[in-house]
Amino acid sequence: MMRNAVWTLTVSALLTAASAQIDYQEQGDAGDLPATAQLVSAADAQPCQTPVQSIRGQMDEDDVDMFVICITDPATFSASTVGTTSWDTQLWLFRCDGIGVVHNDDNPDGGGLGSRIDNRTNCIQRPGIYLLAISRYNRDPVTADGLMLWDLLGNNRAVRCPDGPRADEPVGAWAGATQAAGEYLILLTGAYAVSENGCCVTAGGDVDLNGCVDDADLLRILIAFGNTGQFLPEDVTCDGVVDDADLLTVLSAFGSGC
Repeated sequence: MMRNAVWTLTVSALLTAASAQIDYQEQGDAGDLPATAQLVSAADAQPCQTPVQSIRGQMDEDDVDMFVICITDPATFSASTVGTTSWDTQLWLFRCDGIGVVHNDDNPDGGGLGSRIDNRTNCIQRPGIYLLAISRYNRDPVTADGLMLWDLLGNNRAVRCPDGPRADEPVGAWAGATQAAGEYLILLTGAYAVSENGCCVTAGGDVDLNGCVDDADLLRILIAFGNTGQFLPEDVTCDGVVDDADLLTVLSAFGSGC
């Protein structure tokens, strides 16, 4: 009887873990740039394992909300406000360094002003940590000097990779004035929670993310030594600078996973 009871409890725990998911509520006001993006997580969430089913928030005047999520399989990923949000939304996906990945304004599968992004156009090249942003039409991402990442004259119903004059540069600001819009609900598939490190995915010392902490990672640290900024892959201590602490972290983990 005891063995059966333990077995039942174990199976129950596994099923509970497998079915766990997050319906995330914006905390305060999510930031609009990579450095201030809000981490989508929960106390009992497993990074890149616990599914995120939805994100709910509030859109204020001239507002953009950006969230940090994990995508483990680009083919299964989607984010949609179609049928969930009453105002004219825009959805955007960026890499952690702010480089644009994919965007949609109006529902690519039919009428309405809801938005949907997925990987139908193969804009998402690999699994990883990404930044999902929502804005009201027509507030768009621009570089720090005000140039567009996506073409303003592009097809509003298309799911588009960056196609503007500065498509290969990171978002540095947002252009276009908008009024407050109220609540939104983004439905997600293939999206997962992130850890407290957020975009700092090289925290263990594996700078090139090949599963092995070795000479290549050490060399990357040495070449980038002294660099400062947000989300540098060589900044394995996640403190904004590549220095002795990062070198020591890689040396301490040397050989891990190899």
